[in-house]
Amino acid sequence: MKRSNRSRIWAVIVFALILAAWALGALRSELSLIPYIHKALPGADHIVKADDGSYNAWADSSEEKLLGHVVLGQADGYGGPLTMAVAVNPSGKIIGAVIADHKETPAWMARVLKTDLLKSLVGKIYTDPFEIGDDIDGVTGATITAKAIAGALAEGSHVAAQYLGLPAESRVSPEIIFGIPEIVLLALFAVVYLSHRRKFQHKRRIRWGAMLVGMIVLGFLYNSPLTLVHISKFFMGYWPLWQTDLYWYILIIGIFIIYIVENWNPYCEWFCPFGAAQECMGLIGGAKLPRPRRGSNALKILQRTLALSAILLGLYFRNPGLTNYELYGTLFGLVGTSIQFAALGLVLIAAMFIRRPWCNYLCPIRPVLELMRIFREWMKEIWKTRNPDIKIS
Repeated sequence: MKRSNRSRIWAVIVFALILAAWALGALRSELSLIPYIHKALPGADHIVKADDGSYNAWADSSEEKLLGHVVLGQADGYGGPLTMAVAVNPSGKIIGAVIADHKETPAWMARVLKTDLLKSLVGKIYTDPFEIGDDIDGVTGATITAKAIAGALAEGSHVAAQYLGLPAESRVSPEIIFGIPEIVLLALFAVVYLSHRRKFQHKRRIRWGAMLVGMIVLGFLYNSPLTLVHISKFFMGYWPLWQTDLYWYILIIGIFIIYIVENWNPYCEWFCPFGAAQECMGLIGGAKLPRPRRGSNALKILQRTLALSAILLGLYFRNPGLTNYELYGTLFGLVGTSIQFAALGLVLIAAMFIRRPWCNYLCPIRPVLELMRIFREWMKEIWKTRNPDIKIS
């Protein structure tokens, strides 16, 4: 059997496994939220579901004393939708809040839960701005998660206030976030794409410049490297608001379009922050890419197995955060377990002698792109067979 045919068979099997995990995950995602409703307002003895899916909480079954209204508010976190059970009393004051469901990486959520963020939100009024850094203290190293909690609370309290007949204006659409990360990302795409297509004399210097900018700006300053979490979110249908997550749309769509059209990945080799960090270590030790051996082939199989296992796990449990075994956050955000820090140290030491050991043998992004490449070549072959007079790259 030809190697290409074997690759296509494996690609189809992998794709079928991903679809099966997605379907099973959708079935098991139906979970009871009643315990979280009670936890948001533990003083209520009688809770009745309203027609709109929210809940009225009464002091007892006689329904004479309304304690409040409980709504499930939702906002986009780092790993996907974050849901809060929000209890609001008849005057519009938040009297209870609990996280009902989230897709965050455990390390990020643990950092948030160690703070007094949730306690500080109880007692706020539905008309408050709920802005991190304004009327709410942020959480260092977990800003996205903290913003999601505040956003879900704001949405839930606003809906509850409307149900209770309180004067509540419609919430305005979020402002478009377009700043330094987005500008730098667009500039990197433009420079890298042009320098790759044209025969520049100093292409090597341009590449090093792009890598250093990516490492410093996208890595250390903004901690925004591409991870399997972001790809998994799109697979699961967790599409964040483009106004607030424009950076990720530019990054993922840019990589996808260039890879499909040009069969070339502009991100990994040119401005991936973690790849740049490994190459910087390689300058110290004179790293080289070892010749193909049985050991390196085994590492390739391990790389693909880890990536597939992470994707299937995340899809089944409907939690993109579970796909995160990468070390980007450990390096650029200084967040992780002792095992992750130890693994990071080993990777950086290995990078002094082996060219990009993480990228070549452990990174989960590369197997995803390899799967895309197999299907791209397959579709290209079918197209050529049906349209022999039309040339495509």
